[in-house]
Amino acid sequence: MTTPALPTAPVPGAAAVVVVDVATLWSEPSAPRPGIDDAALTRPTDLDAWNAAMPGDEERGWLLPHLETQALFGTPVLVDELREGWARVVVPSQRTSRDERGYPGWVPAVQLVTDPGFVRLVESAPSLHVTADRACLRDVEGAPGPVPALVPLNTVLPVVGREPEAVRVALPGGGTALLAETDAVARESREQAPIGTADDVIATGERFLGLRYLWAGMSPWGFDCSGFAWAILLRHGVTIPRDAGDQLRLSGLPRIDREDLRRGDLVFFSGSSGGDSIRHVAVYVGEGRILHSPNFSRDVTEESLADYDARDEYAGAVRPIP
Repeated sequence: MTTPALPTAPVPGAAAVVVVDVATLWSEPSAPRPGIDDAALTRPTDLDAWNAAMPGDEERGWLLPHLETQALFGTPVLVDELREGWARVVVPSQRTSRDERGYPGWVPAVQLVTDPGFVRLVESAPSLHVTADRACLRDVEGAPGPVPALVPLNTVLPVVGREPEAVRVALPGGGTALLAETDAVARESREQAPIGTADDVIATGERFLGLRYLWAGMSPWGFDCSGFAWAILLRHGVTIPRDAGDQLRLSGLPRIDREDLRRGDLVFFSGSSGGDSIRHVAVYVGEGRILHSPNFSRDVTEESLADYDARDEYAGAVRPIP
């Protein structure tokens, strides 16, 4: 009998797993600002404290060239390189034109663990998919290190048992915890999530009205525009690329003329009238209105498409919900 490999620190050339609620991927290990970004670099993180450390447009706008994306608790990644406490990784579950393997960036190595047993469970066991904005992990057993108190929407964890009104899940790095059945949906191994309706997608997006924009954000602690579209569609069984330009050009979804827009379509905007560079994506909600996470000085909002497109930067649309 082969002895199962024990969880270890990340290793270049091997798969690893995110062990914090949300791991933020940076452009370079030197990018984070001391005293501002510290709470996003630790294990566990404190994303509420990180948000509080960025109250104004200047602090949030600074993030634009310095962050890449985020990866949720339990997400497998591939490790390319280790450097002074950081790991350069790619996230295979986030499709991008930048790297055919997945979305690239640097993450603190302490936020990752090499855990082949967990990865095998992800691939072969029934799984629990978090549907709440944030779900509580409780009754933790056998975890060798810190475990997040809350895990975000779209977190996926292997099922290892059931208890009254709760499901016991495996944790990356070892141990188990309970998740309330009301906060998640269970699926069998390799079971495809059912495609939701446009109303389902929009209702999920509306839960985040008023949430402050976060560049590279992929979670209920803050979304950027494409992370918002990615997350609310994934919740309802539709997987799209990570970035807005790729969502328009590489998703394989049918293109839709502006006059044929319907609820649930994704609409895109360029950097200038008639320009080729896609800078933004929003969800069309009908009656000439869009739902989106606009920019670092604003919150998730619903507003008039015509008002938002005052500079004639509309660049096209696709239909993710048949």
